[in-house]
Amino acid sequence: MKTTLNAGENKLKLIPKNEYRDVLRKHLPEECFKPDKKDIYRYLICMAAYISGIYIILNSHFLLFRILTSVLMGITLASLTFFLHDLFHSSIIKSKPIAYLVGASIGIFNLFAPSFWQRVHNFHHARTGNVDDPDRSYILAERPTNLFEKIAYKFRISEESFHPFISLVMISTGFFWYFFSTMFYGFLGKKISIKEDLKYQRIQELFKNKKDRIFVLCELILIFTFQLFLFLFVAKSNFLTYFLISTLPILISHFTTMLYIHTNHFLSPLTGEIDDPLINSLSLKNSWLVDKIFSNFSHHVEHHLFPAMSSSHYPKVRKVLLKLYPERFQLIPMIDAIKLLFKTPRIYGDYLHLTTSDGTKKVNCLLPIRS
Repeated sequence: MKTTLNAGENKLKLIPKNEYRDVLRKHLPEECFKPDKKDIYRYLICMAAYISGIYIILNSHFLLFRILTSVLMGITLASLTFFLHDLFHSSIIKSKPIAYLVGASIGIFNLFAPSFWQRVHNFHHARTGNVDDPDRSYILAERPTNLFEKIAYKFRISEESFHPFISLVMISTGFFWYFFSTMFYGFLGKKISIKEDLKYQRIQELFKNKKDRIFVLCELILIFTFQLFLFLFVAKSNFLTYFLISTLPILISHFTTMLYIHTNHFLSPLTGEIDDPLINSLSLKNSWLVDKIFSNFSHHVEHHLFPAMSSSHYPKVRKVLLKLYPERFQLIPMIDAIKLLFKTPRIYGDYLHLTTSDGTKKVNCLLPIRS
């Protein structure tokens, strides 16, 4: 099945992801489609390193050394967050109860309600590139109108941002805003003034069961109780110590995660009902070490093609994509993707174009050489 997406003079051929999968499977070894339990060692190593970091900060009197340790804890927490992502895609452990407990042990450190995120993220995979995709950027109907919305938009990474550095700093709070907005509109109401804003309506549908909402609420209570424990009994009510053992690592982890999310999707077009990962997602070139630490999350097209595959096998998928779809598979260095974010607006004027908030400028989304 193939279709063509039209936007002005542009015509974009779309191929459903199942068609890619049928082709790619013939070129990939069977081991790629089995859970990789060895990844659990990374969880154990990272968790041990994170807890050791807390111990070091509590027992060190050198501020610079404590700050450096906190930064390393942030990188470790980001690695654990990407591990949690793979875990909840069943690419490591098939047992859902065990996977949930392991994921919850990460969530209490990272202010991360696991069951809420898992359900919303699975819906993102089911609706990638559609108007009701919970992980898409703004659409034209959501263009900021009042002062508060305009200020909030200018804190986003965009050519309309207040300042690039401010935007980069602010994405460290991106997950907080993401959870707040999706939970608020998903649990308490929807944007009645924006009929096109389907993503919040869909989240409402995901959590229409009262028991599901109560379960998420219990997760949040557990998370904030644990954070209160860290502040009162571990940091002994010392704000600097708590900032170093929890707040700064969380900010670094969220910064890293949101930077990937921005580059993985926010430059790419929407594709509507046809989920074509080679069009609506972007893969990134990173160093081997960075990819190792962050679970090959740069291989994002590969992930959307095979979300249940262990991320350790994504380089094999990339190799086949480069061979079979060299002019369609989009792959650029991450630093170049970040630069493009600052040169483009974050509002979809239509499926294939990004537009400024005042509508005076329209630019093409990132498209393959030949579609």
